[in-house]
Amino acid sequence: MLEANSKEINELVVSKKELESLLSSHKVVENIQKLKQELAQFLNFDELTPEILHRLIDRIEIKADGTPKIFYRFSAPKIE
Repeated sequence: MLEANSKEINELVVSKKELESLLSSHKVVENIQKLKQELAQFLNFDELTPEILHRLIDRIEIKADGTPKIFYRFSAPKIE
């Protein structure tokens, strides 16, 4: 009985890892689709509006020497 339970636990762990991997890849696909939608809205603009600026930039900080540091609302994908 102990062997059967151990075997079932191992199978469930493998299944869990597979499901987590699928979920992770699904999130990546969702993020890419959202980014595509956002970019499609802004590709054909003639003028930079405050709305566009606020959707792309989180905040801007000015350092003591006067150089700006821009924080965007999106980030580079993580590579593992």
